[in-house]
This record gives sequence, C-alpha cells and structure tokens, in this order.
Amino acid sequence: MAEDVDKAEADVPADAAAEDLESAELTEVDEAELTASERVAMAAVAARPVRKQSAEGASGKGAATPKQRRRNPEDYERRATPAEFVRESVAELKKVVWPTPSQLQQYFIVVLVFVLIMMVIVALLDVVFGAGMLKIFG
Repeated sequence: MAEDVDKAEADVPADAAAEDLESAELTEVDEAELTASERVAMAAVAARPVRKQSAEGASGKGAATPKQRRRNPEDYERRATPAEFVRESVAELKKVVWPTPSQLQQYFIVVLVFVLIMMVIVALLDVVFGAGMLKIFG
C-alpha cells in the first residue's frame, strides 16, 4: 500500500495545486480500475436520450394557436334513414371474407374443445376448494 502512495506521488509534479489534483482525479477514467457496475452505469449515462433543440433554439411556441372555426349547421352530416342503414350494413357484410364450411367446422371443434377443457378446470377447482372449505369449517 505504501508503494501505491509512492507511485502516485511520483506521477504528480511538485508544484501542482491540491484543487487541480482533485479535479484531475475526478475527470480521468482509468478503464482498468472500473468495476463492471461502474461500466454499466457509464454506458447508461452515455445512452440517455437527448431532447432535440427546436429550430429557434428557444422553448416557446413561436406562433399563436389558430382559432377553431364553428361549423355551419349545413356542414353537419344528416342522420341516415333505417333503409339506408340496412343497405349500408348489407354492403359492408358483402365485403367480409366468410370462412369455408371446412374452416367453420375446424373452428367449431377448436372452440368446443377449449370450452370443455375450461369446464373441467373450473369443476376441479370447485371440488378442491369445496373439499377444503368442508375440511376447514366442517
């Protein structure tokens, strides 16, 4: 340990001020002395996102917000009649890609199996918790 102190003193010129030494020690980074956590911390500091500066350089709006214009009553869309609603609904349903009968059968079986599995899980949980309640509260 005394050797380390002697080596450190040998590296420092005799006329260097104490303040200069402290600032040099704080700013110099010796990669060999950094621990893994210090390396991660330095990488995290370097990877922080930086806010972009605006073109003006100032953090103001620059221009006033334009006022909203009121819509004229004529600009509002009129309500659709029931006949128009049905006509548009049928037009939308024609755009739908409907499953083929084989796909429909496959989906039906998948959903049925899933529902049966969920029923078994719920029934087992009901039996287990029911037996536990009877055992606890007798």
